[in-house]
Amino acid sequence: MNHLALQALSSDQEPIIALCTPRGSGAIALLRLSGSHAIEIADAMGRLASGKKLSDSPSHTIHFGSLVNPDGTTIDEILFLLMKGPKTFTGQDTIEFTCHNNQFIIEHVIACACAHGARLARAGEFSKRSFLNGKLDLIQVEAINDIIHAQTEEALRRSMQQLQGSLSYHLADVQDQLLKLLALTEASFEFLEEEQRDFDMQAHITTALAHLHTTLTTLQEEFAHQNTLRQGVTVCLIGKVNAGKSTLFNALVKKERAIVSPIAGTTRDSIETNLYKNGIFWTFVDTAGLRTTHDTIEQQGIDRSHAQAEISDVVLIVIDTSTPLSEQEADIYKTLLQKHAHKALMVLTKHDITHPHFSLSALEQTNSQTLPPLYVCAQTKRGIPELEAMIDTKIQALFAHLNAPFLLTQRQATLINEIEKIVDFIEKKFIHTVEYELVAYHLMQALEKIAELTGKNIHEKMLDEVFGGFCVGK
Repeated sequence: MNHLALQALSSDQEPIIALCTPRGSGAIALLRLSGSHAIEIADAMGRLASGKKLSDSPSHTIHFGSLVNPDGTTIDEILFLLMKGPKTFTGQDTIEFTCHNNQFIIEHVIACACAHGARLARAGEFSKRSFLNGKLDLIQVEAINDIIHAQTEEALRRSMQQLQGSLSYHLADVQDQLLKLLALTEASFEFLEEEQRDFDMQAHITTALAHLHTTLTTLQEEFAHQNTLRQGVTVCLIGKVNAGKSTLFNALVKKERAIVSPIAGTTRDSIETNLYKNGIFWTFVDTAGLRTTHDTIEQQGIDRSHAQAEISDVVLIVIDTSTPLSEQEADIYKTLLQKHAHKALMVLTKHDITHPHFSLSALEQTNSQTLPPLYVCAQTKRGIPELEAMIDTKIQALFAHLNAPFLLTQRQATLINEIEKIVDFIEKKFIHTVEYELVAYHLMQALEKIAELTGKNIHEKMLDEVFGGFCVGK
């Protein structure tokens, strides 16, 4: 490979190589080489069994051959997938090598490519080139990262819809509304004051602004609830010491994860375990038991229990039925039920040894938003399937109001918030004084934010931040 020719290339044209599959044991590994002179480099790296050159072969064809070291020794027998630009992911000539998944082979492939003029790809560089070459807009490229890291089936589905353009379509609608508003506003410059009154210009602009504001607010509300969809749900168990939380926790996660002991206060810090259920990751958290204590370490655990309940999606309030509720316990449970009513489930443990004087009368009128209390016996697993069904009902309720066919990143949500603030400012200003030049100026600002969202107007530094979160092979 002519290294002088390579030196004349811009960084976005340079041939780059990276491993695309995860490192570790496995049958095969896939490496991608893309950029100017990529096919020429691949020809220099290996020999096809057919005796032909990749450069003489048609695009989108697979070839069997060997990869060889500069000294002529064989590295591995591999498959070459030849894809000539622009009909590739990056828009550039691309070769994908499929070899045996051995760390030494992988390193030899990379070293061999670099010896012939390629360099190791940076994080997200293949996706960045796809964006720069107009294969995908920035919104779609970010969806690829979400697809890779999706922790729920619903997040995966929505990320795939986003890759296919669902969010880009919504933003195109916002842009269209802004452009129509701008056109209407600029047209007002040409109207005489009497003509504006006849056309009722102010009413038209006010209505259009209100509709746009509603669209943006809906997008923001979606983002506020999408973390659960993206990362899965957290279910915490909270209650007094020795209420049977750890036994219940073990029953729910199907293994002996928490220490079970008759000694009160055994769990002093949170313990968590993940389960994959119904297409969603459920993270169960067993928290320290609640009681009045002078032990500093135990008190820290209790404080963390309350903090965990605050951030959890479902809160299992675990109540021991083997003893009557004391006044202090009733007050604790009342507070928990009032604070977390919309996400709480009341779980009554030790149902097999329920005390004859146990009663929930002290908690009446505090559980109006929760499902009915459920009696369980964690040791015999009685009531556990019913409890899992109730948890699932709570989880489905979390997702019920999320209707948008996409997931927003923090970058996207921040820019949408900035656009909403601009529209809100125009609305409030417009009510008091009709200054069409000022309205037009701020509408142009909002349109610039839309361009930044889709990547049509974005700084190189911001691009580096976006793609820096990608894996190297993507």
